[in-house]
Amino acid sequence: MRHETRHPTRLLAWAVLVTCALAAPPLGAAEDISGEWELTMDFNGRQSFSTLALAKGADGALTGQWGSNELANVKFDGQKLTFVRTMKFGDQEFTWNYTGTLKDGKLAGQVSSDRGEFPINGMRRQPEPPAVGQWDLTYRFGERDMTAKLMVSQKPDGALEAKWTSQFGESVVSNLKCQGAKLSFTRTIKFNDNEIETTFEGTVAGNKLTGTNKSERGDVAVTGQRVGAALIGKWELTSASDRGPRTSVLTVRGDLSGRYETFGSEIPVKDLKLEGNQVSFKVTMGFGDQTREMEFKGTLDGQSLKGQTTTPNGTREVTGKKIEAAPVRQEVVLKPMARQPDVIFVPTPQAVVDKMLELAEVKPGDVVYDLGCGNGRIVVTAAKKYGVKATGFDINPERIKESLENVRENGVGDLVTIRQEDIFTLDLSQASVITLYLLPSLNVKLMPQLAKCKPGTRIVSHDFDMRGAKPVVVHRMTVEGDESDENTSYGPDHTIYKWVVPWEKED
Repeated sequence: MRHETRHPTRLLAWAVLVTCALAAPPLGAAEDISGEWELTMDFNGRQSFSTLALAKGADGALTGQWGSNELANVKFDGQKLTFVRTMKFGDQEFTWNYTGTLKDGKLAGQVSSDRGEFPINGMRRQPEPPAVGQWDLTYRFGERDMTAKLMVSQKPDGALEAKWTSQFGESVVSNLKCQGAKLSFTRTIKFNDNEIETTFEGTVAGNKLTGTNKSERGDVAVTGQRVGAALIGKWELTSASDRGPRTSVLTVRGDLSGRYETFGSEIPVKDLKLEGNQVSFKVTMGFGDQTREMEFKGTLDGQSLKGQTTTPNGTREVTGKKIEAAPVRQEVVLKPMARQPDVIFVPTPQAVVDKMLELAEVKPGDVVYDLGCGNGRIVVTAAKKYGVKATGFDINPERIKESLENVRENGVGDLVTIRQEDIFTLDLSQASVITLYLLPSLNVKLMPQLAKCKPGTRIVSHDFDMRGAKPVVVHRMTVEGDESDENTSYGPDHTIYKWVVPWEKED
């Protein structure tokens, strides 16, 4: 039998009141539908894409957008999603009724209209890591100044891939990892019959990449500049037509791939180029064999874009402006506490937070739940460092206000949700990482909920274990003089416990 490490002073204080933020009733699954979804459709043999954005308001009601179109009657019962989309083409109006089912993180459904029915499937859109892009690299090898190009791109399922090209050809890139702003990979270089393996470790800061190539020949500093930074983002393009102004949206990703949205459908662009301030791209539009190509050529001037589109039907003048992302603000209606908290609020030092998330092996696509989020430090760090979605739960309205302010100050409102709930009523099945800073007895009380999590879910607890469940990791650390610890009366020694669902029972 394992002997627990106890902190008497902490246990005495923790046993008095709660900081813990607790959970949401069985509507947890309904919230999981919120976010951005990539929809795929097949129109007479030609694939088309769209963005479905769903959001939950303070009153619990869902709102949605399909591209630039507002949706009506958005409903979700935990599995079934329905909504109505209305489109206008000049004086004509068309209505689509969508019915779909969410299962295993994927949407499967169809739309019906007076023109028939056709299937539409969707998958959750993964956030784009900051390292995705084209990078012009410079470094010095021996006495020679060298240049190279690094291309980091993201697949629809969120997986990353990379290419490194130089005057010596293309290197093989493997073991690619991107956690937050940190980028690392292995590169294999071939010289005739010889192979040299190097490892790269770097950090992205805005449009700059700095790092080090390491090999048996020594370390080489590498600096990189993002290609096409001024063009990356969303652009609202307006052109004149016989029926008045027509608006479309051009989305340019970090790797300079793009989508052109028109009437709610996103079409991949081809040959997207930025040479100096000159922008050009092509789009093939149409259905089945009835297609036509549109070519855009224009000039980029700061937040403005001006040019022409050319099709077999002629040329049109186009003006564009960059769409600035509106700051995400969460509307939270604070409620009186239904009961007293189970523990007092004691903040986790930042160094311990970092280690908890490291031991949890947070990766792109993970969903982090912090039960008893306090000031939101854990969920904010998960979003900033790893780029994942995270939700913090607390029962105390004062803690909710502190967490929301922390989210706002760090600009992670698009990734972090804060909810005033009782954690013992939560459905935790949507989480892949759960963090705790509760008493051992409270951890045990949560075990029936935690046991229902999907296999592979990682549970990480600060200082307190979970009797009856054998941890896979017990990590002890000392934090001296951590300014982030607002309550230093509990000493510098900390223990982190980790379990993986399903856990091994412990006598």
